[in-house]
Amino acid sequence: MTSPGPTKTGPALNDMTIFAGVLILITGILHLLAAIAAIAKRDLFVLTEDQVFQVNVSAWGWVHLVIAVLIIIAGIGIITGQTWGYLAGIVMASISLLDNFLFAPMYPFWSLVMIALDVLIIWALARQIGAESGVAR
Repeated sequence: MTSPGPTKTGPALNDMTIFAGVLILITGILHLLAAIAAIAKRDLFVLTEDQVFQVNVSAWGWVHLVIAVLIIIAGIGIITGQTWGYLAGIVMASISLLDNFLFAPMYPFWSLVMIALDVLIIWALARQIGAESGVAR
């Protein structure tokens, strides 16, 4: 009598999923730190009069805080192997990417690092979704 082989009881966490999950949690924590600094009105951010996007830094801090919480929730979903976590991670990394693009005039280097992390997260999660759906590479 032969065994039917291994059965998949839940989503498997492979290297790419763990990479994306940890990276998105780090991104969420970095958003949280930026939010705290902006809400506390630290002189950390560069503000000039000729910026294209004139935004109150404190208000931008609250935006970062909301995004940070949602990113951390998506990261927990990814790490725990929840199917919704992959899509939520891609959506939140995309929102984070846009947020950091608009935040770039206030803190350029930070924004570029965050955008690079967001691109890596989107790539890793998209690759994982493609592998699970059987899409050829």
